[in-house]
Amino acid sequence: MLRTRFSSAHHFTLAIFGCQYHADTPSTDKLELIEKFDNLIKDASVPVERLEQNNIPSRVWMAYWTSPQSFKSWWESDSTKSFWGSLPDDAGFWRESICLPATRSMHESTGKDRVGFGHSGELTPLTEKTGYWGAYRSRMTPDFEGDTFSSPSNTWQPAKSMTDKIRAGRVQITKFPNNLCIVIEGQDYSAMNEKEREYWNENFDSLTKEWVTNVVKAGMEKGMVSARACHAFAGEKSLGATNGTTTNGTPNGGIFPGLDYIRQAQILYWTDLSKMEHMGRWDKGHVKLRRNFMSAYGPGGVMQGGDILLWVDLGTIKGDEIDAEYVGCYEGTGFLAFDKSAMFASRSVTAAELPPIFDKPVACQPIEW
Repeated sequence: MLRTRFSSAHHFTLAIFGCQYHADTPSTDKLELIEKFDNLIKDASVPVERLEQNNIPSRVWMAYWTSPQSFKSWWESDSTKSFWGSLPDDAGFWRESICLPATRSMHESTGKDRVGFGHSGELTPLTEKTGYWGAYRSRMTPDFEGDTFSSPSNTWQPAKSMTDKIRAGRVQITKFPNNLCIVIEGQDYSAMNEKEREYWNENFDSLTKEWVTNVVKAGMEKGMVSARACHAFAGEKSLGATNGTTTNGTPNGGIFPGLDYIRQAQILYWTDLSKMEHMGRWDKGHVKLRRNFMSAYGPGGVMQGGDILLWVDLGTIKGDEIDAEYVGCYEGTGFLAFDKSAMFASRSVTAAELPPIFDKPVACQPIEW
């Protein structure tokens, strides 16, 4: 297992972009916009995860900048500014830009190469603060004595449901609550040999799909603010394929779509870290999945040294460390679902400006471990 040691001199930036097709497949005009934006991302020369959303036909990009300032330089370049500023009012494009410090971020991976937040720091072996409930929390550095990374409120207004109505124009979310918790879970099964793949399909495929389904459908009552289940763009779809029948005798009719792809990622926002922890401990399928995985892939396990790639990124976000904008998107997309809530605020804009966190580096002092 590997973890990331992030710089304490400045934050790093995760920028998530999306383009909704507003149809089952993108139109010619939409494809042209997607290609133009993809070329802009390529010009940035940063690591990018290219995805499609499973249940809402959309292209998704997750890109990793070493600092908010390097992101700002690209974002405010003439070419990027011209493209984004010229998007039509029904474009379906959105962005969520998150700046995270070393004190409130973590990454772990079973692989040998960089993935996710592993692009944002130095990879080092994960040898401690692992294998027990609460391990993720123990890697965080509180901002003050008694800091529990908690949401400022225990009562959130219900999210507006996603609809097929498009909100025309540009909306920027200008206020966020403290301590939103972003979690990205990723799976890549491409390197597994036949023996490992058969073992996974027999012992973990159904449990994994059940867990992902429960998470993305959790809703506000379990602290889920926003959930996107995605798969690699133009990815292969064959792992554990069930065609809607059964796996290990378990019906698959209620399983979330798109979970047979070889490479997947779930982008999750929780009200705070505690809600993520609670669901992980409460969900019986996840408890079983975690226990069996540690037994099979841990020391002495039958799959020890296996080639499956799993990763987890986690960050606790202060309200001034995130920026979001939606241009002609479905009502209820992302944080638009909360733009009338007292904990959020929004405004219609002709051109959105980045918040101050992108202007200059902010140092921090993470715990040493």
